[in-house]
Amino acid sequence: MELDLCPSVTLQTGAFSAVTAPAETITAAINANADLRRFMFLFVSGNYSRLLSGIGRVSANFEVRRAFTVFQILTILNESYHTIILIEHDPTLYEGIDRGTVVPQVIRAFRAAARDAMVILYAPSADFTFHAIAREADRVFVIAQPAPPAFRGRARRVGGERENGFRRQKTLEAFYGTQHHEQQAGGKGPLPAVVTGDTGAPDR
Repeated sequence: MELDLCPSVTLQTGAFSAVTAPAETITAAINANADLRRFMFLFVSGNYSRLLSGIGRVSANFEVRRAFTVFQILTILNESYHTIILIEHDPTLYEGIDRGTVVPQVIRAFRAAARDAMVILYAPSADFTFHAIAREADRVFVIAQPAPPAFRGRARRVGGERENGFRRQKTLEAFYGTQHHEQQAGGKGPLPAVVTGDTGAPDR
């Protein structure tokens, strides 16, 4: 089973993938793939969902579960028998708990479920907890919005360092489009330093 999020991003069964992307990218990919109706699909959300209202739920195989605590997520994953499991990350579920103890349990549950299913952890942008969990994912995808149009004001130079009213960059600091970071199962490699399109960079 495969799910194409965009031309360069394909998710597969047997892997735990962490994805940050605009909500419209995820809902469009799910709605456009008619083959998903043949598989048991589990959607797990927290207190609030950006995705659910945009997903066309026309299949009896589409099940929705809501978790109000991170421990409920663990229970849902342990009981799951689905082929596709999409978990919408809710950072509020990790507030006021011992993350050092709970996050490893969540990672183990995601990886265990991914032995027989396609497991996707989704967030519109990466916060500290998402970043910590994503480090243990098999595959990490960052899908960003297109670059904003260039400023077309009157060009001017100040000491050879300014153009169009802005200081010219000497290095490329951000990438727009799709970033794909892939690591082996259980890998410890660093995630992309720039998470383009996030409302905020991962906490340090």
